[in-house]
Amino acid sequence: MRVVIVGNGPASASAVESFREIDKDSEIIVLSDEEFPTYAPNCMENVIRNDISDKALFYKGGFEFYERYKVDFRPKKEVKAIDTKRKVVITSDGDEIYYDKCLLAAGADSFIPPIQGIELKGVTTAKNLYDALKIREWIKGGKIKDIVIVGAGPIGIEDAETLKHLGFNVTVVEIFNRVLPRMLDKDMADIYMKYLEDFGIRFLLEHQVISIEGNNWVEGVRVKPLQSDREIFIKADMVILSVGVRPRTRLVENTDIKIHTDEKTGKPMGGILTDEYQRTSNPDVYAAGDICSSVDVFGKHRWIALFPAAQQEGYIAGYNMAGLKVKNEGSVDYNAVKTREVTAGSGGIFGDDKDILKVEHDNYLIKIFLEEGKVTGYQFVGIPASKDINNTNTLLSSLIREDWGNTVTSRKGMGLESSGVLMHNFIRNNRVVNETHINIIMNGILRALGSTALDAPLFRRVL
Repeated sequence: MRVVIVGNGPASASAVESFREIDKDSEIIVLSDEEFPTYAPNCMENVIRNDISDKALFYKGGFEFYERYKVDFRPKKEVKAIDTKRKVVITSDGDEIYYDKCLLAAGADSFIPPIQGIELKGVTTAKNLYDALKIREWIKGGKIKDIVIVGAGPIGIEDAETLKHLGFNVTVVEIFNRVLPRMLDKDMADIYMKYLEDFGIRFLLEHQVISIEGNNWVEGVRVKPLQSDREIFIKADMVILSVGVRPRTRLVENTDIKIHTDEKTGKPMGGILTDEYQRTSNPDVYAAGDICSSVDVFGKHRWIALFPAAQQEGYIAGYNMAGLKVKNEGSVDYNAVKTREVTAGSGGIFGDDKDILKVEHDNYLIKIFLEEGKVTGYQFVGIPASKDINNTNTLLSSLIREDWGNTVTSRKGMGLESSGVLMHNFIRNNRVVNETHINIIMNGILRALGSTALDAPLFRRVL
């Protein structure tokens, strides 16, 4: 049997591992439009800071991963379409690769808004490794001082804090009325944003970008408040676009593979539609990761373009392509921002129609959303313990100049992670919150993600 996997991210790597647990001999071909081995997509701000090792970035073991699992890895091989009738994957250079089973794990593209001046040099997205390496080279060049980030989602916020740590002037423009609009409600977002404002990041909420201006290289961004004709010009030597992603569903155009659409309007509302076994509407084609809408923990189809969900879906797809019948018990859309001044995260479903339980402890606030006493989601915001600056960081030392020295070296947390993580046991299991659960939260059993050497409880234990 030949298995062709389109894409080389977390879903792809997880599928390879689970498939090989069952099937040691079938042919596996992995096609990637990038030249790198599988890397951690949620660590791009670490790449910008140059504080992550290759071992941590290429977390599956680099190119040795493909040798170990007997994979025919074909880098820089972009796929433009799939023909399900002939059972071939078609690449941009004209190759047609036959498959018995195919996994579509090609992820999502950064959304590029139709803004005048988007083509200027110094304007970039910040989603993949190419983007992160490019940003790092630009800021090392010595010509960047003022940076505008369009979009206050997790990537935009993480990059804003990273670049502020490195001594740049940073302005974040967001069209919604709060930062992290898909992660936090207004109250929690305002608490989170206050600490970043105190840190020196400028936020323009409910503003939209009118144009990006400059002569060859970007010189500024023109924005205006919503419901107003007043325009504001913001000086910028670099612009980062972080306004969301779109699943690469174009790969299945003109096929029998169904897209997740709104039943009433027929408009797309997600990625490639999969069942609980990660199968698409074509029995020989599976999908996993940011490209698909899978079944969530509540039994509904949702598009969850996040690292944990991609890994989970990849494992399920790999097992089932190998001949098992393993059901995905449902993904949870957990997300956290890896910022050092203040930490935040959320998971599940939340809204004004839910009952709310608030837990406050030791500079942390957790908001648990309930429906008939059962947990549907949660949000948290808190102030992490301060950490000393990492003076061994090579990018930091290259940036410190006479006029930046005092500013940069006064910052805390350089090169450190303090990303809080709340577990999903409440949602996945009985979903009922009781005093025992509250005591667990208060006593710091929930842990933080980041460097293993720096891993610490999300909350300090109370003796």
